[in-house]
Amino acid sequence: MADSQKLLTNSLTNRERTAALLLLTLTVFAIGTAELLPMGLLMPIANETGVSISITGMLVTGYALGVVFGGPVLSAITGRLPRKIILSLFLCIFVIGGIVSTVAPSFGVLLVGRIISSLAHGTLFGTMIVTAKELAQPGKEGRSIALVGSGLTVSVILGAPLGTLLGHQFGWRFPFLVITCLSTAALLGIMKLIPPLPRVEVGSLKRQLRIVSRPSFLLVLLITIFGTGGTFAAFTYITPILEGISGFSEGWITIVLLIFGVGSFIGNIVGGRLADKQLMPTLLGGILLLAISMAIFTWASHDKVATVISVFVWGIASYSIIAPLNILVLQKAGDAQELASALNISAFNMGNAIGAFIGGLVIDSSLGLSAVPWVASLVAMIGILLAIWSITLDQQEYRKAGSFS
Repeated sequence: MADSQKLLTNSLTNRERTAALLLLTLTVFAIGTAELLPMGLLMPIANETGVSISITGMLVTGYALGVVFGGPVLSAITGRLPRKIILSLFLCIFVIGGIVSTVAPSFGVLLVGRIISSLAHGTLFGTMIVTAKELAQPGKEGRSIALVGSGLTVSVILGAPLGTLLGHQFGWRFPFLVITCLSTAALLGIMKLIPPLPRVEVGSLKRQLRIVSRPSFLLVLLITIFGTGGTFAAFTYITPILEGISGFSEGWITIVLLIFGVGSFIGNIVGGRLADKQLMPTLLGGILLLAISMAIFTWASHDKVATVISVFVWGIASYSIIAPLNILVLQKAGDAQELASALNISAFNMGNAIGAFIGGLVIDSSLGLSAVPWVASLVAMIGILLAIWSITLDQQEYRKAGSFS
């Protein structure tokens, strides 16, 4: 089965391969934008549905929980289906959730629509990452994963701000409608352009669970959680830092955030290319640069020019580790690829939540807002220690295997 998969992948022309990868990138962009939409539309949604801002925030929290718990469970259940069918099925579910959200007559129905979409999110992302790896030319898996993952960075840079603008101009339902139409177009494209990749042999559910419960695999998930958590411990509160400490106006804050987004796009592409050559050095170097850049931002945030430079480097570092983490997870997943990838998506979301929570604790403590970046740096340092531990375990297992050969 694996040989037939390689034959089919190798038979694709560069044009067919590129078209399929760009289609997956578009799909990631649509899903990433849909996840972020409510953050910029809380006020108009709250005003129309008649609920408080805090209750409206459940649209974000409920979605995140659906991704964290729904992705691994549904990936395990559907693990033996062909990947093209999984993509089509779950993107259809995602579209249904978008339709429900667009026409929702009440907040409760809107929340149900968001949860429906979130349940498809984790499995879709996990399967698209595996598919991107399989569509890649040999030795270029990292850059293919980075290309597809760039859809997420573009959703942060362009999708979410544009969605907020459209929502304030034409009502909050309109951007939901646009994303639903875009997702429908992506669904039709997947049905036409994604080749019917044969499945590699998938282990039983018991075997898959045994793989993803191994200490070496769980260690990688922890690296994802703390690497991502380090970024979001500070990035969640970057606006009040830029306004209250750096002294930027509202217009300039948007520009600084755009600079972070440009850096993240560059970091994602560079990290994917370097991961194809040296996986663990790329991962370690990326997390180290992340920790250093956030620590420097603690002092740089008091000077506007230094702030812009450090934010740009921070953006590069934060997304340079995404492709290496995805590749590392897939390397350790064996025949539990989809389940492992979905668990890693859950770990990314868990890192977002934990990081934001830690940053909030720091703000409420005697340390205050100015201490958030260096505390975030310490969180990222935990990721470095875990990565070193992972390398040590791999070396021990390699030596042990050599002693038995």
